[in-house]
Amino acid sequence: MNKFLLFFLLLFISINLSATDTVLLDFETGTVPTYVDSWLSYSKVGASASIWSCLNPKKDEINSTANCYKVTKNTDDSDSVGLKVTLKTAIPITKTNQYLHVLIYKNSKSRISLNYAPEGRISFVDNWQMYSTIGIWIDYILPIKLGINLKSVSIKISGDAGDYYIDQILLSNKVASLSRNPISVDPSIKNQVIEGWGGSLCWWANIMGGYSPTKIKTICDWITHPENGLNMNIFRFNIGGGDNPSHSHMRADGGSMPGYKDSLNAPYNWASDANQRKILKQLIASRIANTGVNDVKIIGFSNSPPWWMTVSGCSSGSVSGDVTNLKSDMFDDFADYLTEVTRFYHDSLGITFNNLEPFNEPFSTWWKAKGGQEGCYFSQTDQHKMIRELYSKLSQKNMLSYCTISAMDANSIDEAYEGIQAYKTAGDILPKISRIDVHSYAGNNRIEIAKFAKANKKPLWQSESGPLSVGGTDVLQVMTVSDRIITDLHDMKCSAWIDWQLASDGSPLWGLLVGKYKDASNPVSPGISYYLRAQYSRFIKKGYTILNNDVNNAVAAISPDEKEIVIVVSNKETATQKYTIDLSKFANIGKVKQVFTRAQVSFDTKNVTTTFDVTGKSFSYDALSESVTTFIIPINQ
Repeated sequence: MNKFLLFFLLLFISINLSATDTVLLDFETGTVPTYVDSWLSYSKVGASASIWSCLNPKKDEINSTANCYKVTKNTDDSDSVGLKVTLKTAIPITKTNQYLHVLIYKNSKSRISLNYAPEGRISFVDNWQMYSTIGIWIDYILPIKLGINLKSVSIKISGDAGDYYIDQILLSNKVASLSRNPISVDPSIKNQVIEGWGGSLCWWANIMGGYSPTKIKTICDWITHPENGLNMNIFRFNIGGGDNPSHSHMRADGGSMPGYKDSLNAPYNWASDANQRKILKQLIASRIANTGVNDVKIIGFSNSPPWWMTVSGCSSGSVSGDVTNLKSDMFDDFADYLTEVTRFYHDSLGITFNNLEPFNEPFSTWWKAKGGQEGCYFSQTDQHKMIRELYSKLSQKNMLSYCTISAMDANSIDEAYEGIQAYKTAGDILPKISRIDVHSYAGNNRIEIAKFAKANKKPLWQSESGPLSVGGTDVLQVMTVSDRIITDLHDMKCSAWIDWQLASDGSPLWGLLVGKYKDASNPVSPGISYYLRAQYSRFIKKGYTILNNDVNNAVAAISPDEKEIVIVVSNKETATQKYTIDLSKFANIGKVKQVFTRAQVSFDTKNVTTTFDVTGKSFSYDALSESVTTFIIPINQ
């Protein structure tokens, strides 16, 4: 039996009989091992750009070995620069060796991709990972598909030219990285001031508003209480259109919203929509009772005009879904309808809608007749027409002093960015709206829309989001939304973040509160998404300012009096992630309060609170898999 076959036999036995790491390459000698079939440096200048065994540029706690592999990336190299190693004999992957670990040292914020190939295939998809840390060894990890025979491993570098170092390529059963990713917060770079957190009353309030007064109060306290609840103060109230009474196709979980007017010449029915109104009144009452102030902001929004104003005669949309469903001669009538409802709530009930949203997801083409909920497509031109008519009515009725227009609530950030640019091009539309509202279900133009809002001096809110089309497990979906909150705050710099349904029938994904609508006892309780949302909304309070930090899964904020900072860390990964919280730019650090929630319900870890002292100006933290952790840190700047 030759030497390399004997090596792999012993390797396979060691992997399957123990849980120890199996080092594939450690680069301690300048000789390429005999079990390596081939290796590539990927650089245009080939092997001359790399050294198989060179001195470790900086020994640290992650990597104290003497030597490592070095590759030089040139300015004209592609993102494929790195190292590819092909083995002579493939290695079976089992649960004992399913994680590929690679140590990398770099002096730039370049992205690194790990890739592997089984026998008979070129490779799997590149797995790009971003660590902003420089000047230390970082332990990159990639899970390998069970049951394959591993044939090759690739490491690729995307980013700056320079020298990169690779070491300790190994297989392990360890899912946690050895690295600590520093979270450094900079109080000198201040971004947006938070106006609040909230959610829509669609459609849960149409159901739960029929519960007993005691239960309604409990629900509203859960939502508004600043310490024991979600600390929410922003609510989107749905001004329903009401569907054709001969139709029966709306969703059963509250989607059949009542309107206030049955026909053009019918009187307004102010007793309509009693359930949603009960919830709104109690939300306001609970917020005042729990905080001592009325800081509630209300947006009156429309999903569809009343059915009798529509082209299709149905408030769920047009027949084709891609044409404006409001009759061309009814734009002024619809504007009158929205403003009359708003004026009634203000003048007769003492409830002020701070904004009116005349359409919701107007570019979306899935709003079709006989659908499950109210919806209406509006073309770009017709959006302009609707805004002009609504602004005119608000002005004529002297309502602009307390109610302005916000728009456009497009389903994706990209649609909103394109649409508001058209608002500006039109000349008279952008000045008529007081705030840009956008849904963050999809799209990538967060930075662009943030710049647009700032340049045009318009506040920007994320006005609706949730785990749309995420797929996968419940845990993955709620953690994806957690990460999205951070991305929206970081990149879009929205000053408010608003959920779609605050409550729902049986689902802890969409509804933060979970009910069972068919159960006559009307049970309702907080779902896991409730506790995850509280990690943000309880502690990043209205008036707090978002601070700059360079980690894409953490957000930091400082209180108005600069005596408290809040750091929220979201770990969507299925492995523990390690961090060092750098507080070197803050003074007089007090006892830290830590609040922790895991998305996996079976762990039963919900807003668990502990405290600890900080020695010096940093502390280490191991974020367990699929969890959100909030640190509340007293300071004296």
